[in-house]
Amino acid sequence: MKKIIGLGMIIFLLLLTTLQGKCLAQSKMRILADKNQIKKEEEIEFHIEFEETEIAAFTLELYWDHTKMEYVSGPENSNHTGNRVVYTWINERGQNEANLSIGNFKFKAIEEGNVNIISTGEFYNENGQRVEIDNGVLEIKIGESTQNLEQVQSQNSTADNTNLSVLRLDSPGISPEFDSTTYEYYFITDTTVQNIEVTAIPENQNAAIMITGNRNLKLGENVISIKVEAEDKSKTSEYKIYVTKTDNKELANANLETLAVRQGSLIPEFDSNKTKYSMEIANDIEQIDILAIPQKENASVSITGNDKMQIGDNKIEVVVLAENGTTQKKYELNVHRRNEEEEIQEQEENEVEAERLTAILETKTLNNNEHEEKEDQNIVLIPIIIVIIGGLLITGYIIYVKKIKGRK
Repeated sequence: MKKIIGLGMIIFLLLLTTLQGKCLAQSKMRILADKNQIKKEEEIEFHIEFEETEIAAFTLELYWDHTKMEYVSGPENSNHTGNRVVYTWINERGQNEANLSIGNFKFKAIEEGNVNIISTGEFYNENGQRVEIDNGVLEIKIGESTQNLEQVQSQNSTADNTNLSVLRLDSPGISPEFDSTTYEYYFITDTTVQNIEVTAIPENQNAAIMITGNRNLKLGENVISIKVEAEDKSKTSEYKIYVTKTDNKELANANLETLAVRQGSLIPEFDSNKTKYSMEIANDIEQIDILAIPQKENASVSITGNDKMQIGDNKIEVVVLAENGTTQKKYELNVHRRNEEEEIQEQEENEVEAERLTAILETKTLNNNEHEEKEDQNIVLIPIIIVIIGGLLITGYIIYVKKIKGRK
């Protein structure tokens, strides 16, 4: 009898564990909006609900295509940079809360097309244990009509889309900031870290993701690979994160302090955490002079591709090798050398701009001269007015004195 009861208890515990696993797997977020199709320049609001889960604290992150939608506002404790919003929440009593609803978030459509707003993050219960919750996805269609949207979707060829919409690690510090067209990233961690959790979400939800290299990190350089296979299996893209595991992060510093080109200006303005830049040079320039200074004096810099500039686009790489002799970071410059036709057009535009600035300067000079003339006239008139007023006062005083004497 005891054996039967014991066997029953084991079966019961197995069933309970299975049910708990199923409940955990079913935990998810839902992004709820009042509508899923809007026009360009129109705003949309939504909130996020957590289903079948209890949580006491979390950090929530929203990602989207910021070329088609811009962030307008959100609840308190939310911060926005680029295509990312971070929102933090903690239960004041430190207890689990079920059926939690967060919002409202407001966005504005700026271009036609399909946009996925994706919610992800890190979630914890009242015991400090991490809770796994499925990502939330809200698809927004932006356009005047369904026909326009279908045309945009066709142009984007979503079936062969291998871009990521979200790439994040479970610890801050990845560089540069994520962009779907940037395929190389850098991260430095200490020797206590064995594994790195990677969240990678494709733009096309039907694309396949394969992540390798994020487990059992070795001392020194590691490479995490995130491969994205298109829905139609026609192509694959690979994003790489170069991870340095070290007990001295300063020796692994491969950032640049300065990056400048004598023949032009970088777009965007240089930032050590941005690794991709572009610029345009004149038709007669065949070589550019690059100033690249690392943040650490003993780090070294190598530059390739800047000595034989071809007509059109040229790729230049600036690679920094850190003091540890292992960690590297690559900065890329896309330099466009104008052809003869583009050079003529550039000169014409410069002449038009010069004429416009000259006209503005002449107008300001004329206005200043007129203002100075008026001031000069005022300077001349003021003494005359003073003399006239003084004369009138004296005349009035004389007349007043005479009247008083006449009365006497």
